[in-house]
Amino acid sequence: MCKHRFEGYDLEEYPEVENMEFPKEIYIAFAVCGKECGAKGFIVDGQTQVCEYCGKLMFRTEVKKYVLAE
Repeated sequence: MCKHRFEGYDLEEYPEVENMEFPKEIYIAFAVCGKECGAKGFIVDGQTQVCEYCGKLMFRTEVKKYVLAE
């Protein structure tokens, strides 16, 4: 079960985003957490591998390249 409590900001505390472009290709990894936690999911390769449920590092099992669809 989740040990962390995640909180957001008030809407006006987030920055305005303009002219954001998605990358043309990106690598996505399927990652698993330890057996005790059991979490699994897709993460952007190269970004945080910290499990959102238990706070430990997840293990990347496989990585695939995805290309932006027009």
